[in-house]
Amino acid sequence: MIKPFSRVALVLLSVLGCAELGALLAFQQGMAREFHESGISINITNAYLTVTLANTAADSLPEIEKAAYARRVAEYVRDHYPKYSSLTSIDVRFASVTKTGPVTYSQSSAGYHFTPADLGPPNVSAEHTVSS
Repeated sequence: MIKPFSRVALVLLSVLGCAELGALLAFQQGMAREFHESGISINITNAYLTVTLANTAADSLPEIEKAAYARRVAEYVRDHYPKYSSLTSIDVRFASVTKTGPVTYSQSSAGYHFTPADLGPPNVSAEHTVSS
């Protein structure tokens, strides 16, 4: 039997988890609008954030332009991700994803790695930040 205190703790954890997920979803949707990309996935593991752009035209850009595009994506993370100050690494990857029936095949090209030291402090205005 779950004690009343445990129930309250579980409800609070669920609410906090939903709020966190909601903030992450809003961040991802903002990035999709900014870059006109529909295949953006975000993975956060501890202090490492990875943005993967699937089936994007940017993947076929010349290397210098592709690197600049990846940096713009990382700068978007810097300026809009509510917990940017807790990150130690931002990776931007490009992937080709093919679905055939129940099978999904994904192939990633080399990614671009950035640290907060590479990107500098956030360039934020109140109307552009997604709140947590």
